[in-house]
Amino acid sequence: MDYPWASDSFGGYQYISAYGMFYRCAYDGVYAFNWTNGDIVWHYVDHAVPFETPYTDVNGTQCYSFNGGGFVADGKLYTYNTEHTPTYPVARGWGIQCINTTNGQGVWKIYGSSEAPGEISDGYLVAGNSADGNIYVYGKGQSATTVSAPQTAITSGTSAIISGTVLDQSPAQPGTPCVAAQSMSQYMEYIHMQQPITGLWQNTSIVGVPVSIDAVDPNGNFVHIATVTSDGTTGTFAYTWTPTTPGDYKISATFAGDDSYGSSFAASYATVANVHATEAPTTTSAPSNLATTTDLMTYIVLVGIAIIIAIAIATVLILRKRA
Repeated sequence: MDYPWASDSFGGYQYISAYGMFYRCAYDGVYAFNWTNGDIVWHYVDHAVPFETPYTDVNGTQCYSFNGGGFVADGKLYTYNTEHTPTYPVARGWGIQCINTTNGQGVWKIYGSSEAPGEISDGYLVAGNSADGNIYVYGKGQSATTVSAPQTAITSGTSAIISGTVLDQSPAQPGTPCVAAQSMSQYMEYIHMQQPITGLWQNTSIVGVPVSIDAVDPNGNFVHIATVTSDGTTGTFAYTWTPTTPGDYKISATFAGDDSYGSSFAASYATVANVHATEAPTTTSAPSNLATTTDLMTYIVLVGIAIIIAIAIATVLILRKRA
């Protein structure tokens, strides 16, 4: 093994054997040896944040130490960072790690001091954390999907928003967003290890999960509307939908699941109304010189009064002549 921290085989207190290899947790990483001929199949190095550890790889790059044992299951080696006698304060960056046993590539790492793997059963790994006194269980969790479509009729050719959520239902963090595999360690450290959501260890945004939005149209045809990615910090998703066929739709949202979550789906309904062209009623305007009903009535009254007055005057004149 490599000089200087692994060449003397110091710390070989526990062996791990599987898949025709045995694994050695050394101060400069984890080694996999071929059982038949002793060849080193791979050497996994966990490079460290500067000035957090005295250990280095063969190139002089600082790395975190291993010294304990671990477990192998499902083609993966689960182990953790430690020393023969850990110094205090413990080096920042230690944690439990999952390594691919075929190629020696890291699968995931969760920061937290001395998280020693305990037992593995039914697809779940139990590990204790001496830094916070908690016991953690790692494995696939349940998910829950919701979807909402407009509850009032929309007109064909106009746009409407389909929205919903995809949330983690694991007992440790129910109601939190489901996140992509590349964001899982970062988000679990944020929730449970009091690490910043971005900062010392991670500087990338939290990514959500893919959601397929589909529909059964009024004619019974399956229609794939879109595939969107949920928001990593809220678990929400949305898509602007513009239907063209009138009728009733069944809208569904599906999260297919992955190595971290089981699948889930939800459905809602929407109605699309047809567009009917309507003509405005025709109105005939009266000529501007045509009197209105009110004006006509006033005119008749005035004429009547004038006639009465004229008759009265004529009567008076006739009576005067007779006198």
